[in-house]
Amino acid sequence: MLLRHSCHGFTPVARKQLLRPHTPQWPRVLVDRIGPRLYSTHSDRNPDIAILGAGISGLASAYYLLRDHPNAKITVYEASDRLGGWLQSHRAPVRDGSVLFEGALRTIRPAVNGALTLQLIEDLDLATDTIFTKSTAPAARNRYIYYPDHLVRLPHPSFGIFNILYTIATEKALAGVIPGVLGEPFRDPRDEKMSDESIGEFFSRRFNKSIVDRLASAVIHGIYAGDIWQLSAKSLFPRLWRDEAVESSIVTGMVRGRAEGIPMTEQDADFYMNLKKMQWDPAMKRVIDMTSVFTFKDGSQMLADRLAEHLMGSGQVTFAMESPVHAISALKGQDLVEVRTKSAAGPSRTHTHVVSALSPAHLNKVWAGSNALVPHIPTVNVMTVNLYFRTPNLHPDGFGYLIPQATPFEQNPERALGVVFDTAYAPDPAEAQSALRTKLTVMLGGHWWDGWSSFPDEQEGLALAKSLLERHLGIKEEPEAWRVNMQKDCIPQYVVGHSAKLKEAQNNISREFSGRLKVTGNWIAGVGVNDCIRNAYELSRSFNKGGTGLEQVDAPFTSRIRPVRAGEKHGSES
Repeated sequence: MLLRHSCHGFTPVARKQLLRPHTPQWPRVLVDRIGPRLYSTHSDRNPDIAILGAGISGLASAYYLLRDHPNAKITVYEASDRLGGWLQSHRAPVRDGSVLFEGALRTIRPAVNGALTLQLIEDLDLATDTIFTKSTAPAARNRYIYYPDHLVRLPHPSFGIFNILYTIATEKALAGVIPGVLGEPFRDPRDEKMSDESIGEFFSRRFNKSIVDRLASAVIHGIYAGDIWQLSAKSLFPRLWRDEAVESSIVTGMVRGRAEGIPMTEQDADFYMNLKKMQWDPAMKRVIDMTSVFTFKDGSQMLADRLAEHLMGSGQVTFAMESPVHAISALKGQDLVEVRTKSAAGPSRTHTHVVSALSPAHLNKVWAGSNALVPHIPTVNVMTVNLYFRTPNLHPDGFGYLIPQATPFEQNPERALGVVFDTAYAPDPAEAQSALRTKLTVMLGGHWWDGWSSFPDEQEGLALAKSLLERHLGIKEEPEAWRVNMQKDCIPQYVVGHSAKLKEAQNNISREFSGRLKVTGNWIAGVGVNDCIRNAYELSRSFNKGGTGLEQVDAPFTSRIRPVRAGEKHGSES
């Protein structure tokens, strides 16, 4: 089975009638069912590449490898009958049509790595199917946290200095922010022998524990669904970690970065310079300049489907669907890697190179060696509950709210991470010109569920979401439509010592495969879609250098460059 500026502050590049969900019909001649054992005769100039996994990392890797190495032959192995991995969009029937629900990804930011994603959207002719949320829209300006028993709107420059200071002075959630920031430059830097520490410990030393518990932990919930007292400061905030060591202060480092340029690794500096040289459609650039976040009319899966459609159309990429990889092994003396599918006695193929877009645990499982290639990297389980209500405006204007770890248990017994106001940033196009209903997504679990042997089922998840919304937002109405999505092991946790694990993995992979196996995915340099696309981009650019995809771990900061948004002109660099 195969794959088959408005009043709300959203700016489509061009108006277009609402389409049915994008479900490309793939030419069956290009869909491979693995047959008898074959041997590759391609040289490195004409590589025969296997990509393991057809999530966004695998699809983006195939895209950039095909672009940068036009003579490559690529086979993408996927265990399931669908492409896109965690990118899952569904339509649920409602009284007057249907409503779009997202299983995971909702929005993408245009800055930094997002500029690469935007160019990908242009290349795939997706711009007219993209919804851009203006930076002046309520969804861009109004973001909340829930502490201790009510929603707190976080300060935004547009609110004015008086309102910002009043909020900071009167809200318990923000207590300690001003003294913490003002006092940070005068605190002693860490011991030179310290190789890593948790984000919680790091920010507590540099600012204060109140900021960590009531504010920073909420942000970490929204991005990583993780425990701020377990995640690595060095891996997730490398620039701030560097600033403390080099500048003796985070604030001092940020001020200097704003004046002289942000310190970067050689790879990042090269990436920024390439971004500045990118050519943009003038209309697209004007939209990007006003954009806070963007999404797609028929959901995030449109990105995966359009990538797959492009790859299929090339004639050089074959998708081996429903072909779970059982084992990979380097063939000594042949400069080839064997990929065996389905079972130990199943069919196999050889390739000159393999790109693994699998999770570390899955890669270790399929490797034929006796020891793990990648040290254990923990993951968390997240349940998202989509709900659609007939009554409009059941939530305040804004993007949504996150729940910090310091919120009292009686205010969050459901162990929720936060709530996204879906109608605020991307109203369903079918309803954009009429009275908006209310669409929300409740995020549950993450590190709160660590150690649990079982998880809530669909009905229990729905009940938890409804209970939370009634307590926090006063919503007692029954949803007209809902969907529960259980995402197991979906977000890798960059715990303290993560970079050391990646260095060990680099050594193991290099030793066993001599440059024939490369890795990519959300466990390397960021968990977001933009990060995965950037990893794929860099892997392709360094493909012929014989590396593993992990060479940039702990790379030194050697340059200073003024950052840019998509389409900006050259800035200064040193």
